This record gives sequence, C-alpha cells and structure tokens, in this order.
Amino acid sequence: MIYYRRCILIAVVLLSCPSLVWGNEFRLVPSISIKEEYNDNIFFLTDDIRNDFITTISPSLEMVNNTEKLETNLSARLDRFDYADNREISATDQLYKGKIRYRATSLFGISAEAGYVRDSQPGRDIETSGIILSAVPRNRYNASLSADYQLSEKTAAGVSYAFGRDDYESARYTGYTSHDVNAGLVYDMGRYFQRVKGRVNLGYSNYVFPDSRIDAVMSTAGFSLALSEKGSLLIDGGVRHTWSEFSVAEPEYMYINIGGGIYIPIFIGYVKSPQKNDGWGWVGNMSLLYEGERGNGSLTYNRDITPASGLNGAVERNALMLSARYRMTYEFSILFSGGYYTNKSDAGQFSAQVIDERTIRVSPGVRYEFSKNIYLESFYDYTAVDYLKSNTSAHRNFLSMRLYMQYPIFE
Repeated sequence: MIYYRRCILIAVVLLSCPSLVWGNEFRLVPSISIKEEYNDNIFFLTDDIRNDFITTISPSLEMVNNTEKLETNLSARLDRFDYADNREISATDQLYKGKIRYRATSLFGISAEAGYVRDSQPGRDIETSGIILSAVPRNRYNASLSADYQLSEKTAAGVSYAFGRDDYESARYTGYTSHDVNAGLVYDMGRYFQRVKGRVNLGYSNYVFPDSRIDAVMSTAGFSLALSEKGSLLIDGGVRHTWSEFSVAEPEYMYINIGGGIYIPIFIGYVKSPQKNDGWGWVGNMSLLYEGERGNGSLTYNRDITPASGLNGAVERNALMLSARYRMTYEFSILFSGGYYTNKSDAGQFSAQVIDERTIRVSPGVRYEFSKNIYLESFYDYTAVDYLKSNTSAHRNFLSMRLYMQYPIFE
C-alpha cells in the first residue's frame, strides 16, 4: 500500500508542476484495451479440466518526459479479468513501473528502474519461463540500478544491480528474494573485424527461498555483430559455479527397548536437516534481431540458473523464443510468437524437490491498424507442459480478440 501511495505521489508532483516536466519531449498517453477470450483449460490442469469465456478490460496511463540529459517514463495499468462461469477467480491485477535515466556527461550515464506487479492468472509466467501456476495472487517487486561509462573511443564499461522479490498469498507456493550484480566491458573490434564488438561479463547472484539459499558466480565472453543495417547477432557463453544450501525434512524416530536386545522404532516427527551442494555448469545467450521496412523479428536462446517462482528453488533453464511480425499492407499484419522451455533441478541440486518440466508454446495471430492509435488483433495460442517427474502433461488452447485504443495528450 505504501508503494501505491509513493507512485501516486510521484505522478501527482510531476503532473502538477509543468515547469519540471516540460522539456524536449513530453507525452501523457491514456489507453484502454478490451479482450474477449475462450480458454479450454483455465487452470491448466491434467484433470478436472474446465473451459470458460474471459473478458479482460485494461486501462493504463503512461507518462514520458525526455530532456537533453534526463529521460523519465512512468506507467500504470489495471487488468480486470471477468470469468463467465468460474466467477470465483475473477480478479483485478495491477502493474506499476517507472524508469529514469540521467546522462551526466557525454561519457557517463546512470539509470534506475522500479516496479510492482500484483497478478493472479495461472498462465502469467508461460511466455517468460514456461512455468504454470494456479490462480493464486502474487505480489512481485523489482528494482535495478545501472551505470555505463565510455572509457575510450572503442571501450565501454557497465555495472548493474538488480533486486527482485515474489510473495504469494498461499502456503502452497513459496516466494523468494534475489540479488544480481553484473559488470561488463564492450570493445569495438572494427580494426580487426568489421562491425564486431567483443564482450566480457562477470556476475554474482544470490537467491533466498524459505528452505534454501543459492549463491552463484559466472563469467561469460562473446561478441555482437551488425549483420547489416537491418539485422544484428549477439552471442555470449561461459561458466557458472553454484553453491546451494537446503533444509530437507527427514523422519525422526525414538527407539524403545522391549527386551532381548530388540528395539522398536517409534516415529515422532520430522526434523529439518541442512544439506550443501556445489557444482559447475555452462551458461549461454544468443540473440538474432531483424528490423526491416515491412517486417521485424527476434530469435533468442538463453541457458542459466534462475529462480523457479513458486517452486521453492532454482532451476537450470533453457529457453528458446521466437517473435515475428510481417506487414502484408500498411494496416494488416501477420504475427507469430512461440517458445520452448526446459526447467530442471534434481533434489538437493538447486531446489529441495525434483523439478523437471518441458513447455512448448505457439501463438499465430493477425492485427489490423485503423490508425496509429487504434488496432484490433486476434490470436490463437496452444501451450503444452510435460511434467516428467509425474509422467503427466497438460494442454491449453485459447482464442482471443483484443481492441486497443490510446489517445496521446500533449504529444
């Protein structure tokens, strides 16, 4: 609640003091989207499958203020989900975020971001992690601070710190707190290889769960390549060393002597036993981007140790994601997004329990733009999750149609 008040206070101060916000660029953009959706497995279960029609209304407000040295972006959005039959899970989700960047000199810049999200939908994490949750409200907090400095004409350095926290309003899921620190160098290798920049990065991560703690250090090296004016390629790879500590519940017995040297075990409860583990692994990141006159797209792959929100531990995640858009005409576009994710951790490796899931998602769609401020889009989405530990799987199909409208003010 304090966070809400601070966000509102910041917005009020900025909007009520024109002398502070008017600069080279100022925009205030209210918008609203209305989506109608049919979902054939709303809880994404392997059994007791339910379908429903869902109406989502999402009003939002964005404020952008950019001057020669300062860039500011504040936004807020509400998502109201109304289920036709399963009304007990109808909810209002919230999203607030802000970003500020200050260019102190032509060589040095600093930026900060902060956000708060309250969400509740089972499929909220599919596109980013492939993990399925139930309809349990979650409060997610994040903040980051970064700085970059141009050391020379060819060399740039950057450092960053990121904080994250998830809290669930149910004992069924466990939250976590994360800290990530990174430092990197980028060197322009144009003298030796045209359009190539070398990259090195060092990082430290700390993840704290109710029954476990994970610390990791990693080092990567790679390069970025400008393939043309329209395309670019980035590849990083390296190693990561991880230390993990877990509290595992083990049965405790009391032994009673019944004579003759015979003892009978009597179960008296569970006691938490600390365990430790460490090991090496490899990490990698690849990104292929294209931005043309009629189409754009991205293909990304990432492998890393990352928190598995709600599952009381971290996982080794492989994520391959594709996104593309092609304009058939100025108004009409074909859209596609998809992904394949693996989330795996042995018991006592990165989590106290075994996690072994495979997720695949494909989502083709179309969009018609009536103007730059109004468009209508429709999607079909298919998602399947295989739970290898229990040898079960869940599938979901949904069809959606969404109308988006915005009305920029002071643009």
